[in-house]
Amino acid sequence: MELIVEESKRDTKLPDILRAALELFTEKGIHATTTKDIARRAGVSEGALYRHFQSKQELAEDLYLTHLSYFTAQLDRSVLVASSLRERLFALADGCFRFFDEDRTLFTYLILSEHNELGRTSRKVRHIRHLVRDILQDGQKTGEVRPGNLEIMGAAIIGIIIRVAIFRIYGLISGDLRNQAAEVADACQRVVCA
Repeated sequence: MELIVEESKRDTKLPDILRAALELFTEKGIHATTTKDIARRAGVSEGALYRHFQSKQELAEDLYLTHLSYFTAQLDRSVLVASSLRERLFALADGCFRFFDEDRTLFTYLILSEHNELGRTSRKVRHIRHLVRDILQDGQKTGEVRPGNLEIMGAAIIGIIIRVAIFRIYGLISGDLRNQAAEVADACQRVVCA
C-alpha cells in the first residue's frame, strides 16, 4: 500500500522518508530509531527530514494519525453499508484483514502505537473502538446484542481480530487473513450475542 502523502509532496522524497520511518519504527521502536537511521534508509540527508517535520516525534505522530484516520474511515465505509450485526462484524474483520494483507508493516505500526505515547494522541481522530461501540449499540437497540458493558464487549471483539493478525505475524496462521474473516466474524458474534 502506498503511504498517504499530500498531492503536492508526492514528487518529493517524503514518501521515501515515511516508508523508511515506518519500517524502522516497527523494527526498532520510535525511541530506538534516530533521524540518521531514517535518513540513511530513505537515501536522503538528515536535513531533508527536517524540511517536512520539526522532530522525529512529529513524524511518528503524523504517520500514525494520518493512517489511523484513513484506516478507520475505510472501516466506517465498509461497516456502514452492512445491515445486520453479522454483516457488520464481517465487514469489520474483512476490512482489518484486507488492510493487514495490503501492508503488514503499516498495520503493525498502528497496533504497536496503541501501546505507546502515540496511543494517547489518537483521541484526535475517530478510532476503531468507537466504530465497534457504534456497532454494538446498534445491535443492542435491535436486540441482536445482549445487554452488557459495551467497552468490554468491544475490547473482546478488537482483541479477537488483533490476536488473529498477531498469530499471522508469528506464522501460526498462514495465507491471507481475508480468508479468515467469516470465521472471525462468527467468533465475534458469539461473544456479544445471547
